Amino acid sequence: MRQAVWLVFGLLLLALGAQGCIRLLINHDPGALRVLPGGYVVHLGGYLAMALIGLRCARHNRVQPDPKNDPYR
Repeated sequence: MRQAVWLVFGLLLLALGAQGCIRLLINHDPGALRVLPGGYVVHLGGYLAMALIGLRCARHNRVQPDPKNDPYR
């Protein structure tokens, strides 16, 4: 159960980070990271960091099937 929570958290971070990065690149709208000082490069780095952290959480905490209960094995 704990792995599923981290998986969902990672996927949410990945989606928000990717959406924010694309929005910033196309529309130059800082969105949720507007409160960060520093301008365009800092906002872009923040969204990239959010997406990469989300990817790391999602990949690290994948729910693995139990081989003992696998009917196809």
